[in-house]
Amino acid sequence: MKFDSMKKVATVFLIALTLAACASSSPQIGSRVTLCCPGNYSEYATYSLDTKDMPMFLESYMLSEFEDAVREKGLYKGDRNSDLAITLSYKHISLDAEQQEIDPFIRMESINVELRYLAVIEISMVDRSTGERVWAGEISRFHSVSPGEYMHEDDARPSFREAFLNVLENYPS
Repeated sequence: MKFDSMKKVATVFLIALTLAACASSSPQIGSRVTLCCPGNYSEYATYSLDTKDMPMFLESYMLSEFEDAVREKGLYKGDRNSDLAITLSYKHISLDAEQQEIDPFIRMESINVELRYLAVIEISMVDRSTGERVWAGEISRFHSVSPGEYMHEDDARPSFREAFLNVLENYPS
């Protein structure tokens, strides 16, 4: 049991070290490209946008900031028949083995501990005509949340926009 916990902590540490080494960062949010350039980018003009596992309080402004950033790459939101299907997926990785089962967005009064986790938003772009993934990246941020704290959405918006712009710098347009 102890070995499994140590293995999880070591894995998270290695992920964090990799992100720190590879990521460019906005004031608080890191970004990196995970797949680039197998597509025919000159043919992409429109996209559809979906989310997966995105906390409800993040969804509307996350989509808004991403749409503004991707527009700067010359892509425009279309419908389900667009050139690209883009998905923003949320996941979090607990940095404390004993907190693996705690959802940081559902704080119960009985939980009186600081939660430490890595929040990641993965961006996946799929060429609708071929079904192949043609570009991917992610933005991420470490969080340390004390009981009673909440997300400061208005303060975070500029950082999210900057992180999306940073990761999309490597999108061929």
